[in-house]
Amino acid sequence: MQIGFRQAKTTPTITQEQRLGWLKGLLTGDIDTLPCGVAGTLLLLHAQPLTKIAALQTTAVARVDGETRIGLAKEPVPVPEPFASQLNYHLHNRPNLRTTGGTIGTPWLFPTTRPGRHLDPQSIMKRLRSLGIDLLGSRNTALQKLASEVPAPLVAEMLGYSYQVTQRHAALAGTNWANYATSRNVANSRRETDPGPLLGS
Repeated sequence: MQIGFRQAKTTPTITQEQRLGWLKGLLTGDIDTLPCGVAGTLLLLHAQPLTKIAALQTTAVARVDGETRIGLAKEPVPVPEPFASQLNYHLHNRPNLRTTGGTIGTPWLFPTTRPGRHLDPQSIMKRLRSLGIDLLGSRNTALQKLASEVPAPLVAEMLGYSYQVTQRHAALAGTNWANYATSRNVANSRRETDPGPLLGS
């Protein structure tokens, strides 16, 4: 699923300090429910909307070459620690499995007591808001941070956003990846033609 583009008049954000502070709270167990912590971290770390988070299936989480990855678009992206450990623990200790037929009975990463249904995004939204988390501001800030560190097209492919969305957030972050790519190509060309310091010199 690709997350589309809707032009907004304003783009609310939070500070990077606020984002990191909420991430720390979610990752250190200062909240009373693990699913809420996992969902909130996916929002703050990977800029995922709650509707997509709620509908994630367990098959989205996998171990590849010894590391935990999560499929948010075409290719699974690495999950850093300590979130990787939290995500794996949640995967194997999801609530409501007895009422949904166990691990075989439900494919959802966030199951509910109702068989065949995943957690309602509204319930995640209310819980995170009760913790004081600015949902839209958090997602925008996460996107801008990612788009300032990684070329916008790659962010789109990793997280399931349209190119328009990530290019817009890269622009808001003050990053021009076209200029970056040009300067990098020039630097690479210089390295190829410059033999550098000779051994023993």
